Amino acid sequence: MGRAFGVLKFFAAAGEADFSLPRRESLTGSGHRGFTVDLDPSISPAEACARRDFTVNAMLMDLLSGEISDFFGGREDLEAGLLRHVGPAFGEDPLRVYRMMQLGGRLELRPHDSTLELARSMDLGDLAPERIFAEFAKLFLLAERPSLGMEIARRAGLLEYHPELAALVGCPQDPEWHPEGDVWTHTLMVLDAAASLRCGERQADLALMFGALCHDLGKPATTFEKSGRIVSPGHAEAGLAPTRDFMARLGNDRQLLDQVLDFVRYHLRPAEFY
Repeated sequence: MGRAFGVLKFFAAAGEADFSLPRRESLTGSGHRGFTVDLDPSISPAEACARRDFTVNAMLMDLLSGEISDFFGGREDLEAGLLRHVGPAFGEDPLRVYRMMQLGGRLELRPHDSTLELARSMDLGDLAPERIFAEFAKLFLLAERPSLGMEIARRAGLLEYHPELAALVGCPQDPEWHPEGDVWTHTLMVLDAAASLRCGERQADLALMFGALCHDLGKPATTFEKSGRIVSPGHAEAGLAPTRDFMARLGNDRQLLDQVLDFVRYHLRPAEFY
């Protein structure tokens, strides 16, 4: 699998493993596939690791001796809770910004300032929807606190490519009902609460988590002040269109879209029933 990138997969009862053969990559175009890959077993371990994404992913262990090779300070960064890019090759693959979002959220690592600065300078416009979806899915299915990954996304400039999410930042809420602050802050809290309700079934959990993310996308268009209160009448129905737009950039899973739209459409109903 991954012949063009020199990746072998080994499956066994105890699990699976990936074997990436030593390779050199040359940037030839835009997007995640714009590379020419030359397999070369003569490449030194240090040279091979220099093209990895983050220092914590650029450490090697000799499986026979247990010796660790750490050419770029990955162990030190791991102990410090840092996610730091290995070198300039990071900027050649825009998918790595989404990897920073999900990896930082899952491992609860904070991106180094220089890595965030580099991420904000990268053009992410040519990425395939299914690759973006896969990174969101890893964050939403595996992170205990997915809010950490979404806050990394905001700081890394990812929301520029997801305007429906960007509109939540700074959108006010009535402090009596939402003392936590704006709709973005509220949404991150809902994501973390939803993560505690995951059942372990992939489709159901994806619907739950994307529903939590999108449930208030209608508020920016419906929020105003009335008689000294901040109100958002009709925001559940108003959220359906931006949810469709957001999900369309992540692929064409119709079943998932319908489930997420139900979360958005009916998210106030439990309170109304109560």
